[in-house]
Amino acid sequence: MKMKILEIDVKDKTSTQLDVPEKYKYLGGRGLTSTVVSAEVDPACHPLNEKNMLVIAPGLFAGSVLSSANRLSAGAKSPLTGGIKEANSGGLAAYRLGRLGIKAIKIKGKGKGEFESAGIKISSSGVSFEDLSFIKGMTTYEAAKRLLERYGNKCAFLVIGPAGEIRLPTACINVGDTEGEPCRNLGRGGLGAVMGSKGIKAIIIDDQGLKSPWKENDKVKQVIKKFARALKEHPVTGEKFAKYGTVMTLLNVNSLGGLPTRNFTQGTFEDAEKIGAESLREKIANRGGMTAHSCMPGCVIQCSNKYVKKNGSPLVGSLDFETVCLLGANIGISDLDQIATLNRLCNDYGVDTMETGVTLGVMAEAGIFEYGNYKKIKGIVDGLGTGTPIGRILGSGAAVAGKVFGVERVPVVKDQGMAAYDPRAIKGMGITYSMSPMGADHTAGNAITLAVDHLDPEAQIKPVRELHINTMVLDTLGICIFTGRVTLGNTDIVEDIIEAFFDHRITFEELQKIAEENLKCEREFNRRAGISADRLPQFMLEEQLPPNNTVYDIDMKELESFYD
Repeated sequence: MKMKILEIDVKDKTSTQLDVPEKYKYLGGRGLTSTVVSAEVDPACHPLNEKNMLVIAPGLFAGSVLSSANRLSAGAKSPLTGGIKEANSGGLAAYRLGRLGIKAIKIKGKGKGEFESAGIKISSSGVSFEDLSFIKGMTTYEAAKRLLERYGNKCAFLVIGPAGEIRLPTACINVGDTEGEPCRNLGRGGLGAVMGSKGIKAIIIDDQGLKSPWKENDKVKQVIKKFARALKEHPVTGEKFAKYGTVMTLLNVNSLGGLPTRNFTQGTFEDAEKIGAESLREKIANRGGMTAHSCMPGCVIQCSNKYVKKNGSPLVGSLDFETVCLLGANIGISDLDQIATLNRLCNDYGVDTMETGVTLGVMAEAGIFEYGNYKKIKGIVDGLGTGTPIGRILGSGAAVAGKVFGVERVPVVKDQGMAAYDPRAIKGMGITYSMSPMGADHTAGNAITLAVDHLDPEAQIKPVRELHINTMVLDTLGICIFTGRVTLGNTDIVEDIIEAFFDHRITFEELQKIAEENLKCEREFNRRAGISADRLPQFMLEEQLPPNNTVYDIDMKELESFYD
């Protein structure tokens, strides 16, 4: 199947189909979004300016049912960090784009003045511009319901909420999951604000009547079965993820003394078991929810869940580790129902749950509310939907909130809130936070997965560097990083997959070289944008974190040649 790139100009309402350059053959996902953004976006432009571009790209195997391989990436210059940004998610959109033969979508230009609430529909008939004024101002759940009613419940969609419409720098792009719930988020870095700046409320993807381009390929069928079998046979990807989901990480991080608690002042949470995986699983199962769920077509890992209310009615899918920690322990909340409600509100208003949790922690330190005061916290989060001053501060992220309220302890790097691992106890995460072009983003290299002494500063640099490269490989292929226990432990299987799909074998070492160039490309964009803050906040270098009573002590001089 011949792939194509769609270039869409929202100002002129035109679209063009472009041939895929040969140099993009093995680039998908993050590798492709970052390559295009680096080559075609002025690093000096304002992120909400028409010169910025929103690039959307599925992975190389999208449109097939290869397990865990229908990830979707979006990239742009970030309104939050001011540098290059990529966010990726599961959901249905990448699968539909793959079946339509779309390698990438480049959205250029800008809406005129007030938010236009336009739509882009992509189908086998081409691209059409839709009037979506009937969902202007709507939260994502109501907007998703209306979109599915109008365009059919088989379509995939990307949609922004009120936060994206008013261009808050923590706004995300919600991607519909396999049931049409807008809960698979392109979450980090404010890409929803970029989409909002272009006047786009939603992108609808309709592949009706098309078959998978690989459906009749016997080699592809065999490698899909082989990969699924390998994932099922591994004790983590084949059992633990489906049983406990990503929240299984919580008690482990807590035991290591690295669970962000009350604005990163402690590394353990006294009520960790109340919000841990066993409690979550028991609550979902007793209420009739789904303890295991595939966030994208074909995935056998099933690490997601569907959390329900006490009466069994749906609340949110999926309740995951980062959100449970940062909207839980980090702000002193130990009630899963309250955490799930805050998660649902963030999804509905269209903001990153992680940045919201970090920002709320900063606000609590400023005395805006007491830790654990759910009623006050919920009221502030509701301000995201109405655009109140306090809601706008929350939606502007932790770095801005720290400046507004005069807080010194602000756990950000490149103005992005840290993920749910304190780098004073899990030191490899400090390298990821500081050295990744993306800011404090654990998905760029989640060092908690490394078999090292996490408190030993001497044991981190080399394995974390390799992890960054390998993570870029998986992100570029569009394969979930949770497959790493199989794909990085047996790289032959990655080579087998590529050979089956492309009838050409490329070695994993060659993929790593491509990944290294992509990483350097991202860092060069940041350099030209004036972003060079490869440091953790000063308080983490000086303030001991209980219970290990350690500081972050990796020598920054040793990291100067990290990507050389």
